[in-house]
Amino acid sequence: MNVIFLAAGKSSRIYKVLRKPKCLLDFKGISLIEKLIKNFSFSKKIKLNIVVGFKSSMIKNKLKRYKNINFIFNKDYNKKEMLYSMILALKKINDNAIISYSDIWYDKSICKILIKKKNNIYLPILSNWKKIWKVRKKNMYQDAENLQVDKKLNLKKIGQKIKILKKVEYQYMGLIFIPKSKIKKIINVYESIENKEKMHLTKFLDKILNFGMKIKCIKYKKDWYEFDDIDDYKNYIKN
Repeated sequence: MNVIFLAAGKSSRIYKVLRKPKCLLDFKGISLIEKLIKNFSFSKKIKLNIVVGFKSSMIKNKLKRYKNINFIFNKDYNKKEMLYSMILALKKINDNAIISYSDIWYDKSICKILIKKKNNIYLPILSNWKKIWKVRKKNMYQDAENLQVDKKLNLKKIGQKIKILKKVEYQYMGLIFIPKSKIKKIINVYESIENKEKMHLTKFLDKILNFGMKIKCIKYKKDWYEFDDIDDYKNYIKN
């Protein structure tokens, strides 16, 4: 099992204040990326990968005591979105993979669930998201996205702007399980899309559905938080 942390982005809103990428936000002496790594320390079978780009040397230096991390450099971090980092990493592995954003925090219980998955693409979805958005003090219509599932928790739609708030029960968490058997098809879908350089990952997940691939969802309501800007960080510390 490979875990792939996506940490190549510029983190501009936080970097201009704290002079560090989002994944290096400090929590009582430990960085966010280290907290995420510890979430997966329960299994020695897990291989850790981090896609870096912006301030890659700063991230590598922070993690130099971790000897088992494979760093993947995204030279196009300034021109392409996080989706490209994911595809770049998938091209370099040949195993089941858990994709994780590096500017989020979540409880390790979801990691233990994902590591047991095998044949399908799985997407953890946040059910208590409105409560968390209130802590973040975000406008739900502007900051959140539409996410719809059917009765069997198959993903139906994701990545659009919310029109009717009460119809959106869940939110995307920045975590995806991709089995080895689906990697090649996912890469092929990506390669077939025109003007994909600025495509967001949630829009790509919606594209996958259009290509006939199924995405199973997993309800989750434990600890989760996203650090999109400095206010997210301050509000998290307060709570």
